[in-house]
Amino acid sequence: MKKIMVFLFAAIFIVAVLAFAAEVKKTELRPTQIVMQARAAWLKAMSKNLGDGNFPAIVKDANELAAQTKKIGDGLANPLAKDITLAISVFANEASAAATKKDAATVKVELGAIKAKCDECHAKIRDKK
Repeated sequence: MKKIMVFLFAAIFIVAVLAFAAEVKKTELRPTQIVMQARAAWLKAMSKNLGDGNFPAIVKDANELAAQTKKIGDGLANPLAKDITLAISVFANEASAAATKKDAATVKVELGAIKAKCDECHAKIRDKK
């Protein structure tokens, strides 16, 4: 009888743990987080493609980054955030132009400038709170 009770207790415990684990859901990302993750992915891809010499992929990613930051930057009310976001758009356009010319040195400089603007935004806006 004791063995049956222990077995039932263990089975109920395991079922409860599994049911709880199934209920744990990932938190949904805020729209700003989705945008920032896309920017980080583009920057990472461009850096990788620069190392691989894949200039057409850099042009594509830089153009997408430039379009996204221009669209979002134009709608921002915070003047600092707007300036930083629009600067990223300009640097991305310059990276695209350099990649079109297969000018790896200039692409590297522009990617560094984009990263610097990302860091500036994090320091002055995101992490300031």
